[in-house]
Amino acid sequence: MIRSEVRELLEEQTGVLLLVAGGLLVPDVAGRTLRRFVDLSVPALLPGWAGAVLSLATVGFALAFVALLGLYYRLADDTPRVAVAGGALMVLTPVLFVSGLLSLQVGPLPDVPNLAFLSLLPYVAGVGLFGLAYLRKPGPVRFTGVPLLVFAGTWALPYADGLTGGVLPTGFPFVELLAASLLAMGYLLATDSTRHEHGVAAGS
Repeated sequence: MIRSEVRELLEEQTGVLLLVAGGLLVPDVAGRTLRRFVDLSVPALLPGWAGAVLSLATVGFALAFVALLGLYYRLADDTPRVAVAGGALMVLTPVLFVSGLLSLQVGPLPDVPNLAFLSLLPYVAGVGLFGLAYLRKPGPVRFTGVPLLVFAGTWALPYADGLTGGVLPTGFPFVELLAASLLAMGYLLATDSTRHEHGVAAGS
């Protein structure tokens, strides 16, 4: 019963969840933009790791992961293979991340990247697969594939720089691109859900 309710929530309210996730990143974007023009320092409300874990941006990223994983249910009927592949890759993300954190208690292995760092790779690949699947769907909802690919590409760029030992250029709009892509996805999916609801009501 609970499982079906969670599936229904993820399938029908994915757009709303993505809008909320993108909205939670807006204060971070606003703060970054303001600090570019004003010498502003905001005291931390929580010390150390607690402030990072409980920040609005972190909650937004976590919510975005859950919402994007819910795209599996929207794609399973039309493109089941892509849906399964993308969903499986995204499920690997928390598994690798938690395994990486646990491995730190044992000690890093020589010349082996930490699994927590590698956990981003299946996330990016899974979202990218979902984006390609949406581009092949009929109707206006196919445009959802564009912000999905932007989201995946924005994550992939710093990941690739990290693997090669490089750094992102100063001022690169990392969080801004993520927030904009989440809001665009949310709007397109919410509009598509509303369109289907009105279609069903009109046809009933």
